[in-house]
Amino acid sequence: MKLGFIGTGKITSSVITGICNSSIKYNRIFVSSRNNKISKNLKKRFKKISIEKNNQKIIDSCSWIFLAVTPIVGKKILKDLKFRSNQTVISFISTITIPQLKKMIKVKSDIVRAIPLPPISLKKGPVPICPPNKKVKSFF
Repeated sequence: MKLGFIGTGKITSSVITGICNSSIKYNRIFVSSRNNKISKNLKKRFKKISIEKNNQKIIDSCSWIFLAVTPIVGKKILKDLKFRSNQTVISFISTITIPQLKKMIKVKSDIVRAIPLPPISLKKGPVPICPPNKKVKSFF
């Protein structure tokens, strides 16, 4: 499984740290270069991290896409990206609803909202998921 993160802030860093320190099976994690300091730090700490400057290349390469940008950035960039129907899209974006995401993404794929908090890096804390999704629940 290849995982892609659009947006590279504190939550992305925490989620990736939790993934890399867990037993989750994955081939590679692609992160956007949006926050160069965080993305370079992740690449230095974990060997299966690749930094990508182009968000579309992340989407083209991955089966699971994590949207971890601010609502303003999300509204600006998502409409121009091309997703596939066989992808799972997990949104950490606070104020963009699932119906709004469906319109922006323009394909019928699994879209789930999740709210991970920084303790996820320690594999701790609840992660609200909506709508219920067994694969995403098991992942977190």
